[in-house]
Amino acid sequence: GPRHDSAPLHPPRFRDWRDAADWLDGAGGELVDVVAHAATAGESDHACWIAEALVDHLVRQGRYHECRTALKLALACVDDATDRRMPSSLRNGMGTADFYQGRYRQAHDWFTDALRAARRDDETREQARALAGLGAVQLPLGRLADAVAHLTEAAELGARLDDDWLTGMTTCNLGVIHAQEGRHGRALEHYAAALPLAEKLGSPRLISKTLCAAAASHLALGDHTSARDALRTAAEQASQAGDPQLRATSLSRLAAAEHGRGDLRAALALHHEALATLNEHSSTTVEIEIRSRLAHTYMALGRHTEAEAEFRKAHSLP
Repeated sequence: GPRHDSAPLHPPRFRDWRDAADWLDGAGGELVDVVAHAATAGESDHACWIAEALVDHLVRQGRYHECRTALKLALACVDDATDRRMPSSLRNGMGTADFYQGRYRQAHDWFTDALRAARRDDETREQARALAGLGAVQLPLGRLADAVAHLTEAAELGARLDDDWLTGMTTCNLGVIHAQEGRHGRALEHYAAALPLAEKLGSPRLISKTLCAAAASHLALGDHTSARDALRTAAEQASQAGDPQLRATSLSRLAAAEHGRGDLRAALALHHEALATLNEHSSTTVEIEIRSRLAHTYMALGRHTEAEAEFRKAHSLP
């Protein structure tokens, strides 16, 4: 029918990121089509901007395939875009999607390409993002010295750019490296520095991630009460962030804290709640972690058949 001039062509102005996320949820699976349409219509800048804007939203929901499809469509026309941030930013987006899906080698390649493009185009913020990505991805690849070098450089750039998110995230990840090497006291200092930045930003995801990491160090030090307090907030903030995987991790570690405090019933309920939080997009690493912990709680309760079943399920996961 005829279009009325009152019909809204543009999305509404959003009060905050939750508003925007709700609007994106409402748009559902059509988001990738919008990028395709812009690319086909020769609107290269718009195709790139929209694809970039979708990364966090789609990754948070575990919609990696859609995220990569949107970015590939945008990368195909990135040379025609006038925004010279895009060649590095879209590659950083690809690295992010691969990283969250546990495809660490592919992520490493994307972040390396992003860093090269950012240096070529003199895009400092994208350089910092690429360095932060490289550092994060080198952790699970076991390249700790490289990870420290890249994260430290990213944190310095982040502070220079006054980018609280970058500084908070890299500081948190530097803490994770200390924790992996058994230096939990040092790790907790890093988390303590990252937390106020996350709170100042009002980023529930970064608050949750930082508290979840801090709790792992508290657990390793046998301080189950501090771990429990941190994890209650972490689980709550993960819910606010709409991040089911982070919530599952928080609940699973909260179960471990309750187990450590000797409350096996509470632990059991939390393990099951963590499992119920997982969806078809969740990483199998998180599920293996949850089922292994659940098995230990069943063992402690003397329920050996159920413990064995959980161990078997954990081992059968890819």
